[in-house]
Amino acid sequence: MKRNIELDITSLAYTGQSVGYLDGKVTFVNGGLPGEKVEAHITKFKKSFNQARLRKIIIKSPERIPAVCRHFDICGGCTWQDLDYDRQLYYKHKQIVDCLEHIGSLKEIAVDPIHPSPDRFFYRNKMEFSFHTESNRAEPSDFVFGLHERGRFDSIFDVEECHLQSPLSNRLVNFIRAAVRRLNIPIYDLVAHRGFLRFVIVREGKNSGQSMLVLVSGEGEFVAKQELVTELTAAFPELTTIIWLVNDQKANIARGQVREILHGPGSIEETILGLQFRIGPGSFFQTNSRQTENLYRTAIELARITKNDHLLDLYCGAGTIGLCAAGQAGQVTGIEIDPDSVAAAKMNAEINGIANAEFHAGTVHQLLADTALHGTAFDPVMVDPPRAGLEPKAMSQLLELQPRRLVYISCNPATFARDAAQLAAAGYALCQIVPFDMFPHTMHIELVSRFEKNG
Repeated sequence: MKRNIELDITSLAYTGQSVGYLDGKVTFVNGGLPGEKVEAHITKFKKSFNQARLRKIIIKSPERIPAVCRHFDICGGCTWQDLDYDRQLYYKHKQIVDCLEHIGSLKEIAVDPIHPSPDRFFYRNKMEFSFHTESNRAEPSDFVFGLHERGRFDSIFDVEECHLQSPLSNRLVNFIRAAVRRLNIPIYDLVAHRGFLRFVIVREGKNSGQSMLVLVSGEGEFVAKQELVTELTAAFPELTTIIWLVNDQKANIARGQVREILHGPGSIEETILGLQFRIGPGSFFQTNSRQTENLYRTAIELARITKNDHLLDLYCGAGTIGLCAAGQAGQVTGIEIDPDSVAAAKMNAEINGIANAEFHAGTVHQLLADTALHGTAFDPVMVDPPRAGLEPKAMSQLLELQPRRLVYISCNPATFARDAAQLAAAGYALCQIVPFDMFPHTMHIELVSRFEKNG
């Protein structure tokens, strides 16, 4: 079977890929927009679908616009920056409907109009940047520092200006690249597993104006540490704090143990719905602060909380949404598997003077079965699981609680549709779905939904 083909693109999948049909068989293409005819190269023949790579656009879509970013052709951050924003919203809305119908077998479910992001560019409050070098490079200064190339975990390019992060973050990246070269600070070699600097993380409080710089390294001496910090604080007086983390593992992730707070308090704060939340280098926090306020406000409204209610907040993270709802509830109980996030939730409750919220570290299914919580009349329940959705044991424990009201926040329409079907089979009516665009120019979509127990 020939691999070089011409294909008419008809739609976009929830993975961000475009969709066409070759002899009636679904063919996913990395590139292309609906309404386009493309030349593509098939990379994989599967039983039920093909996988292909875009080679050339033969006929352009009227929905295609020029991408703003100079790195769009190689960067993996934005897949849809060349698609008109209103059409981005259309296809994201369509993804939710398609997943409900095809995965959840839920027909004629009304999905509210999608809420566009208040900011289409420069909306992210967190970005991670990678250093990359190779053992055979002649000079220590011969490295790249930036973002991953599209579809490549092992290839980094020098980013000069990203339109998702803030202008401050852009300036920091270019400054650090030049300073590290000038100070001859060693770069970590991912293949040889030696060297030093691995990642830089920039975190910002979009509402508070505070900012954090995190330097992640391998083990060893931090060459020119004080010189780098002195230069950074002089050039960027708006930096609230600088932190050094050490990742001595082979895993190529921007995490590690705190080795030293190099400047400031070691944390920043962000304001969400009038409350202050402290953010550490590894804290989970929604990356679009302004849209997060809209999402949380809607979730709390859908929960219809009263002072007689005991709100159960599952996968609560640092307690943000549960604490935002605490003023309307009689009691809030949060469950989160990450102990550091639970510690942050307790600290955030203290910072805001909230006394009617408690947080527990552990898995959802274990803690709901625990004698300390078992038998508690929780209602309503709010769940905000990871992309994998509710694991089977957690779903089982949740259904045993029999809450009258359930608010489900999801960042993955596919796993949400799967879980919604199981909730419907257990006697819950899916009453409302409200989508939010948290990540313009990407395929990602977030939604808030309300379920009510029938009868």
